[in-house]
Order: sequence, then C-alpha cells, then structure tokens
Amino acid sequence: MKTATVIGSGISGCVYAWALRQKNWDVTVIEKAPFTGGGLRTFTHAGHPFTYGPRHFLSPYPEAHEFMNKVVPMRDLNKINYSFQEDLDGFFTYPPHEDDIKTLPEADQIYRELDERPQVAEGDDFGDYYTQRIGKTLYERFTKNYNQKAWMLESNAEMDFGLAATVKRNPLESGERHEFKDWFNCYPLAKDGYNKFFDFALDGCNVRLNTEIVDFDLGKPEVILSDGERLRSDLLVSTISPDTLFNFEHGELRYVGRECYFMVLPIEEIFPEDVYFIYYPSKNVKQTRVVEYKKLTQHQSPHTLLVLEVPSKMNKLYPMMIQKEVDLAQRYIDALPDHVMSVGRMGTYRYVDIDDIIMAGIKFRDEV
Repeated sequence: MKTATVIGSGISGCVYAWALRQKNWDVTVIEKAPFTGGGLRTFTHAGHPFTYGPRHFLSPYPEAHEFMNKVVPMRDLNKINYSFQEDLDGFFTYPPHEDDIKTLPEADQIYRELDERPQVAEGDDFGDYYTQRIGKTLYERFTKNYNQKAWMLESNAEMDFGLAATVKRNPLESGERHEFKDWFNCYPLAKDGYNKFFDFALDGCNVRLNTEIVDFDLGKPEVILSDGERLRSDLLVSTISPDTLFNFEHGELRYVGRECYFMVLPIEEIFPEDVYFIYYPSKNVKQTRVVEYKKLTQHQSPHTLLVLEVPSKMNKLYPMMIQKEVDLAQRYIDALPDHVMSVGRMGTYRYVDIDDIIMAGIKFRDEV
C-alpha cells in the first residue's frame, strides 16, 4: 500500500486526505493544533457557535456544492451586507447598489463616471482596476480605504495580481440586494457547522494532533517531528506556506491575518433582517467588519454574538495579491520534488475558497 503524509488538517488537508483514502492509500495527517478543521472549525463563545471569520459556502460549481451538502446539509442564505459611511452617518448596501446612488451627495458625478466606464477593465493595480469597474467616486467612498485597511497596504497600487479573482463580487449591485445571487451561498444547518465533514474526510486516516514538524527532508520525502521521530512516505502533501518547506531560503512570504474580538449583547438580534455583515471603510476605526453570527448559525438565544475583525500580522490567513510575492511563492513551488505537493490557500499562495479546494481535490482523486 502506498503511503502519504498530509501536513495540516484544514479544509485542504481534509479534502486531499479523503482523495487519497478513496484510492486506498495509507494516510497520516500531521496537525500541530489540538483539533482538526483549521479555520473552518466551529467553536462556541458563551454558548454561541462561531468560526474565526465567517465561513459561508460560496460557489458557482454545482459539483462542489453537492459534495459538501451530502456530508453537511446546508441552507441557502439571502445575505445582505452593509457599509457604514461615517461622514453620512448612514448604512448602505455593500457592494454599492444602483438604487442607493441617488441618495449620495455625489450622485451626479457618480452617474457621469459610470457612463464613462470602459467596457473591459484593464487596470494595472487594484485601484485602477476597481475605478474602471465602478468609477472613482464609488471606489473612493466604499472600497479604497477598506481594501487598504483589510490588506494592511500603504497603497492599493501594491496589489497588482489576480485583480478579477480578488474582486469576486459584482462591484456594483442591481435588483435584489442579496449578494452572490447567481452562486450557491449557503451555511451548514448543524450547530457545529462543518465539523462533521472533518470526521468524514479523515475517516481511516492516522490523525496526529498536537504534533509539530521541525524540519523537512523533501528529497525522501520525510518530515522530522519535535520528538525526533522521522516520518517517511511515498507522497508528501503540504497545506502550509511553501517558504516554510525550504526554511525561508529565498525570503519569507507576506500574509495578512485577523484578530477577532467578541461581544455578547443583551438583545436577541441587533442587525436588520437579512443583514449578516457590516463593513467599516473609515480610517478612524480599526475594525474592517462586524459579523452577527446568529444570522449564519441560527443559534437560539435571548442574546446575540458580534465578532469584530481587525487586520493583523499575528496570524497568516490571506496570501498577498502582489506579483512579487506570487513570483516568490512560485519559485518555492517549482523547486518541490515530484513526490511533494503544495495545495490549498497557503500551499498554492492563491486566494482560493472552500469550493476551489473541493474541485481541486476531486480532480486529484480522479488522477492519482
């Protein structure tokens, strides 16, 4: 029987471990945390279920939706986001909505800019690209400061890679105010969210929690654990940052993370109906977003849980959409031997989501 070692038990580690077990590989999963599931795992705070960052299932792919929904039944979301415009002391649909333009003080200028937009956006950086999509005024009001704050950038000109992929949403909404109207937009029905999926995907695997890898011998391939054990296998599947595999030989890749601050309030619900997130583009506050988790989880309580998200360098959650960083990541990935794979959001250094990982994992299963 062929053997594989999977580093990490987040969504990508789970999906690839499942794919290998489907082909009868002997799979060992190494996880330094005391739990599986990574950022997708549901925890509780004062009895309220939450994840570190909201993890609704977004996808245009029926196959990915069917795959997850069979294991973790999900419900459709009619989800609206607000953006708090501090200078107007008002909340507006985000992404901006055509029907709100007439209520803005710059309405005439916005309409002119929308009429002058190119048919195809070809900006060289995020600011140029987004301006060509919605015009300068809407960009500066709703998106410019928010994007700089969320990615901890000095300027949006730094972001110069994967612009169309980064702007996943329609940047100017029309019709119904719900986002992603043409995609699957779902959340698990179970109170523990996706947790059942991790057990399903890792069934039959040797899962080693609280286990730290201190070094790699990629040529064998082999991982060296903190207790000195050397674990060798036919295939090494890594979901961690590719620079780590080479001990940062060519430099460390940049990431941005989030710190979460929890508030339980003495009210059953606080956001308006169908509003799940509120975005804060202002430079005067640290948070980028506030999430009312009860809207996602349908938790029953006389109180509600709000989580404030503040950009941070304390953890690595989002690869930077900067060409120089992407090129460095690719340099590491290209240097990997044939029997070592680097997968998932961190492993590929791409801003991929749950559905992208599922689709890649299914393809891998069919080819391995």
